[in-house]
Amino acid sequence: MKNPIVVLGIGELGSVFSRAFLKNNYPVYPITRETNIDELADTIDPELILVCTAEVDLQSALKSIPEKWKNRVAMMQNELLPHDWEVHNFTNPTVISVWFEKKKGMDFKVLISSPVFGAKARILVASLALIDIPAHSVNSEEALLFELVLKNLYILTTNIAGLAIQAGATVDDLRNHHLDLMRNVSSDILKLQSAITNKVFAKEALERGIINAFEGDLAHQCMGRSAPERLDRALKLAKALKLSVPTLENIANQV
Repeated sequence: MKNPIVVLGIGELGSVFSRAFLKNNYPVYPITRETNIDELADTIDPELILVCTAEVDLQSALKSIPEKWKNRVAMMQNELLPHDWEVHNFTNPTVISVWFEKKKGMDFKVLISSPVFGAKARILVASLALIDIPAHSVNSEEALLFELVLKNLYILTTNIAGLAIQAGATVDDLRNHHLDLMRNVSSDILKLQSAITNKVFAKEALERGIINAFEGDLAHQCMGRSAPERLDRALKLAKALKLSVPTLENIANQV
């Protein structure tokens, strides 16, 4: 019998991962707001703990991880960067940059393969493959950081640019009819990502990655329901870092 996997947060994506783990013969223990995580930690010895909460709940979720589980944590949130987990003293955490979506009332939709890095990467890749979701391991922390920044650029650029163009606009509309806007928003977001990580990234490689993701679902709508909150977080971060983000500020003034 395999050791169980704990899934902290059973929302739409949490349900997909749970199905994948069950298909791979791992018992799954869900953690909801009603679960006493410390009591659970005294009764099971999990293979890994996958944190599937929303971005806004991530820090409180990570703080709740019992000490004895800190060597087997995995994360999958959007807008994730190393500083989000480094303060919690996890040992070799596993991170997946999720490139599939799951909405209420529909099954998952894959855009491109999801990169994974960390101690439990093989389990995530193998489990997702059993439900036909492509994922692959990357071989270094640097490669993971590039993938996280790429996903952040995709999510933030499409969502925030979507606030400035017509409702229902797709990523295909964005790249074909609003390319300057896309690049200006992306430039502001990349400035933030570089400041947070204290790293310089290859802008051309990131743009190629974004276009590749666009081609995974050309009909994907730009503006998700979280777009206003994402813009607000980006502006607050820019203010805290004393960075100029003129395109983001112009969009905020418009909306």
